[in-house]
Amino acid sequence: MPKRLTVSLALCAALALSACSSTEAQMPDDQTHKIAAEGTASPSPSASPQDLTTAEVATTAGAVLASQLGFPSSAKIQGKDLEALSTPPTDTLKDIVVLPAQCSAPINDLNWSPVQLGTEAARTDFTNENQSITGSVEVAKLGKDGSATVASHNKNVRTILDQCKSAKLNGMDYTETLKFSDPKVDSLDSALYYSRDGQYAQNSLVLIKTTKEYAVMVSFLSTNPLSDAKFNKVAGSVMDAAIAQLP
Repeated sequence: MPKRLTVSLALCAALALSACSSTEAQMPDDQTHKIAAEGTASPSPSASPQDLTTAEVATTAGAVLASQLGFPSSAKIQGKDLEALSTPPTDTLKDIVVLPAQCSAPINDLNWSPVQLGTEAARTDFTNENQSITGSVEVAKLGKDGSATVASHNKNVRTILDQCKSAKLNGMDYTETLKFSDPKVDSLDSALYYSRDGQYAQNSLVLIKTTKEYAVMVSFLSTNPLSDAKFNKVAGSVMDAAIAQLP
């Protein structure tokens, strides 16, 4: 049974890779963030905690806190949009050469998100007033094999931070550099900040944490830099709000 929705509002401050092709390579570009920014997802409904799953209670808590921290517009990802997220994309690096070569598999794993566990899941996206930054909070039940799956993903993130701080992607008429770093957000299982240059320049911050039964991902996407300690505190606070609702 979901915990009663209780969110502290004391703080008042301020990924996925899409499919690539040889003619129009797009690295990384979170399409559901784009859905929220364009306003095509379903607005977050008003519902009592009794009507929500545990995952929905947690994402609602994260979105409520985000609204107090400069992200008042939110959209609940559901139906076909949520179902589409549950299927891992394929061939995301087809015809793309990644250098160093050992970075190809870990970078490809940035496609992963908790909803792909195929269990009870929920996601809410939110934007700030001018939509220059889009964020999301995604929660899924771990289920039978979820803990091992999350651990594998976190291992790939550590590999990226150890061996792939700078990686170049080369395709036909396409080149791009990705730069990765540790955002230094405390009390998480995984944290990754990365930027990309080129035609699809953007910056991403992705945080992951698990409880005994659930996995939570909080992510932000922007064309502006996100490497700021105050912004990291906002992202961590959204994570804490979601985690507080989970067993």
